[in-house]
Amino acid sequence: MNKRLVRPTLVWLIILVILPLPLLWLLNAGLTDSFHNLLIYDLGLLAYTYWLTIVYLSTRPKWLERWLGLPKMYLVHGLLGVCALALALLHSQLSFSMQRWGVLTGWLALYLAIGGVFYAAFFLSGWLVDYSPRAAKLKKRLQRPFNHRVSLWLHRLNFVAIALIWFHVHLIPRLYQLTGFIIFFDCYTLVAVAAYCWQHFVATDLAKNKGRVIGNRPLSPRVQEVTVKLSSQASPYQAGAVYFLSFRGRGIPAEWYPFSVASASQAAPPEVKLVIDRVGDFTKRIGQVPPGCPVVLQGPFGRFE
Repeated sequence: MNKRLVRPTLVWLIILVILPLPLLWLLNAGLTDSFHNLLIYDLGLLAYTYWLTIVYLSTRPKWLERWLGLPKMYLVHGLLGVCALALALLHSQLSFSMQRWGVLTGWLALYLAIGGVFYAAFFLSGWLVDYSPRAAKLKKRLQRPFNHRVSLWLHRLNFVAIALIWFHVHLIPRLYQLTGFIIFFDCYTLVAVAAYCWQHFVATDLAKNKGRVIGNRPLSPRVQEVTVKLSSQASPYQAGAVYFLSFRGRGIPAEWYPFSVASASQAAPPEVKLVIDRVGDFTKRIGQVPPGCPVVLQGPFGRFE
């Protein structure tokens, strides 16, 4: 079978079946209930496991990027969000509970998840705007109040939803009494959140991920070339690869933005040239980034097939 089919198939098998299997087994082995009621628990548990996987995928793990490439990894990320939401909706429609706080936390998490999926589909992907001219025009009008930075912070409300679901499960006495299940449930949550925190708060301080701007010049009215001096510990890159950059200068947004590499491939790169199309709310002002500005990099990411 073609590798392009084998790898995505294996990834989906691991995510959809193998990853949630220990939690499902511990839950169903520990609870004595009807098939209908156990199915309700299973639907919610699957949705939560998939949301945790989405958090992990948002760290852009290099081992998975080498397997799939960024485009397919983002596709898995988006489709998994839709799948998790569908399972959560089924769980909410079939479930019952007399626990007031359990019900409240569950519904709040569901509303946040619904809002997050639809917001991401409209503002952070091309699923709607690439196929609907009206949607594209509406997005363009809303880009000023809902710019890239605001969109990312709103998207991070998914962490609030995850926290609410965590409380939701711990507030159900029947589940909280299943010691083995709760330990695994908390470990899954801890691993996903720890991976995110490491990537965004710890790895950014590693010397190999730091650099500084040494050149910034326009190539055309719409295209800018930014040259970044890399650390001597930086990973080798290839022309056409992608770095995610966060500029850390005063008055410059510190959000992460993807940029493509325009310089020639080097085994030990002292610097990298990035070609930037000035079309977004931040990239239109990329010419204002001064030489000497500190930069934190994630990457390089280089598998696109």
